[in-house]
Amino acid sequence: MRFEKDIILFINKNLFEEIKLCVEKASPNEACGLIFGKIQEQQKPNSEDEYSYYYYGYKFECIESSYKSPIAFLMDDYMKLIDISKKYSKNFQLLSIFHSHPGSAYPSGVDIPYMKKYYESGINKFKHLIWTIINAKSKELNGYIFILNELKQISVQFKEN
Repeated sequence: MRFEKDIILFINKNLFEEIKLCVEKASPNEACGLIFGKIQEQQKPNSEDEYSYYYYGYKFECIESSYKSPIAFLMDDYMKLIDISKKYSKNFQLLSIFHSHPGSAYPSGVDIPYMKKYYESGINKFKHLIWTIINAKSKELNGYIFILNELKQISVQFKEN
């Protein structure tokens, strides 16, 4: 898998603590949630058409999986998802769908087709969606995004609150 260096997801330490609590609450099953925030586009120095994209995660919503399993999650309560999105829509946008894995922070064979499906859905808010996956044991957190029909890993960086 290739690494996309021009996209970075920044998460403050308080938000990361909320994510870890969500994982602990769901254990031994997979946890899931949504990260909301803002995207900043920044033109690269000495370039007219190259940009870097900085995703700033500010709010996290832990969502109880509709399918309790240590190897899968499901968010099928659409009304709940709509209500959560409305709660943040005035100040933030959906940046990431988050979930945990019991022993890795990498997309599974089940995850990748869903990531691609969202990318290809034609719905603008899903076009540049980051998928964050945390290793439930080590708390390693990785980010992934589909760009030009290719799944790439992105940098997830932690910042002070």
